[in-house]
Amino acid sequence: MKNKKLILIIGIALTIFGILAIYSVSIYESFQITLRMVAKWHMSNPSNYYYFFKQLISLVIWVIISAWVYFVPMKKIQEHKNKIFFWAVVLQLLVFTPLGIELNWSRWWLYIAGFWTLQPAEVFKLAFVIFLGGWLVKKKDFLNNFKWFIMFLFVIWIFFLIFLKIPDLWTLLVLGPVALVMYWYAGWNIKYIIWTTVLWLVFWLTIWMQFHYIRERIEYFVNPNIDEGWKWISWQINQSLIAIWWWWIFGKGYGKWLQKFGYIPEAQSDFVFAAFSEEMGFIWDFILILLYFGLGFVFLKNFEEVKNPYSKVLGIWLISLILLQAMVNMWVNVKLLPLTWLTLPFVSYGWTALMINFIELVLLYKIAIWKE
Repeated sequence: MKNKKLILIIGIALTIFGILAIYSVSIYESFQITLRMVAKWHMSNPSNYYYFFKQLISLVIWVIISAWVYFVPMKKIQEHKNKIFFWAVVLQLLVFTPLGIELNWSRWWLYIAGFWTLQPAEVFKLAFVIFLGGWLVKKKDFLNNFKWFIMFLFVIWIFFLIFLKIPDLWTLLVLGPVALVMYWYAGWNIKYIIWTTVLWLVFWLTIWMQFHYIRERIEYFVNPNIDEGWKWISWQINQSLIAIWWWWIFGKGYGKWLQKFGYIPEAQSDFVFAAFSEEMGFIWDFILILLYFGLGFVFLKNFEEVKNPYSKVLGIWLISLILLQAMVNMWVNVKLLPLTWLTLPFVSYGWTALMINFIELVLLYKIAIWKE
């Protein structure tokens, strides 16, 4: 029992890491956004801690909701998987209504009730996991049937079209590889995995040709000199590298920042890893990486005790989803991958993302401890 609680302890440690990072690195961004609010709505004064206080409020709310999720039996989640997925799809489709907000060429957000925003893709990721896990367990005997394989590709392509229409290609970037891991674990024939991988690569080649902002990210990643003036993609990545490697061993010290003072974009979310690295250095970066791998290690160490097939498939997906997104975010920050909009789980600022991270953490703990 004691070592299983490490799942929650590591999740809490990652969250504390994020709170400390946001408190320090979001000062400039907080001041800028609240300064605009003062000008537009005549608020009292701009604040250096806008994102920090919003993250704290989100944290309290999502801890309460996650505690409720803990007491929902896994059997209930499995029974209602279709309903959960249905409402997640409806929520995702609402981005095409007047509630949808367009940002950086995509309709990422929903503006709800006039005062808060929601990112449906984060909800969809979790709902897709819950639904697909149940489907895999139920249809296990048909996994290696060719007709079923074609049907599966057709159904998946329908949902791909939704995200292509938004377009939100980064969600697809994460869901694709994690789905392959999930199917491989469920017993999919290697030839179908190879075929799906090939189709996935063809899909991304097509995307590279069709969407200019994807093409630009890849081209600037390969040859940053074509970004004239270094004012956009190359600028972001290079400022990130300066922050990470300038004082890379011990950092400048907590609260002593420079690159995040308007140089690193989205220092509180997409580039929080780079911004905080400037202060805390490689030692704390290494600790952060260990926490992510520690979460995976502790969960998988207790994984063999889980008996329920649905819980096992769901657990594999959840831990893969968390670790893959964390690695992609950090790889982007150190220029091992082209620029994406993926945040760092538990650490980056984000209302919806933090909620889903906490629910994923509670589900991992439930799977490990309840042995359902």
